[in-house]
Amino acid sequence: MRCSNPACNQITSGPHYDPTRSVSVGVAAHISGAASRGPRYDPSLTTAERRSINNGVWLCQNCAKLVDSDTNRFTVNLLLEWKTAAEQKAFIEIVGKDFDRHYPSSPAAVHSPIPKIHGLDYEIARSLLIDSGWQPLMHHWSHGSDPMMVAGNGKYFWNKGYWEISHSCPTGLANCLFVFTDVYGNRLLVGTAGEALPEVGATARVWGWHFELETQ
Repeated sequence: MRCSNPACNQITSGPHYDPTRSVSVGVAAHISGAASRGPRYDPSLTTAERRSINNGVWLCQNCAKLVDSDTNRFTVNLLLEWKTAAEQKAFIEIVGKDFDRHYPSSPAAVHSPIPKIHGLDYEIARSLLIDSGWQPLMHHWSHGSDPMMVAGNGKYFWNKGYWEISHSCPTGLANCLFVFTDVYGNRLLVGTAGEALPEVGATARVWGWHFELETQ
């Protein structure tokens, strides 16, 4: 019951003066337009697909108007990213921190549990990793001027205080790499892809990870 635009996240439902009613300022907006002249209309979709919940995204009224007024900026892919991220965030909030959200591992494995972070917004993934015992391996503040740190998305993450960033790429998928450690001496390397553009709700998401023993 919040706007799916991550740059907004406005609550869309609340109490009414009449205790038997509620107030809603949310809109079940079409991702691809329902009519031929509608925003982001896709002629390849069937009528059933256009009416499907898979073609809907929950927004506040302001953001619903915003995305339909600038379709070149607010594309189908971007709205699908908003929808996926909002549903993931809501699910995590509903099930709580005790929900089994970790990848299975061998009983012989000696490392902190690794949460299911693939596809998540990096900021959500970072929080889950910290909750699971992984600590960001922070660089000294002086590294903030290193070109490999602040290229592409690097400056955005560095300014947020995510100094565990190892390097960032200014081209292509805007890949970044982040480093975490655990009490067993492991290093977890987390890679992201996608531009972080909070002004349009675009976020970098985890595309892969691997871990290795720290070198002595």
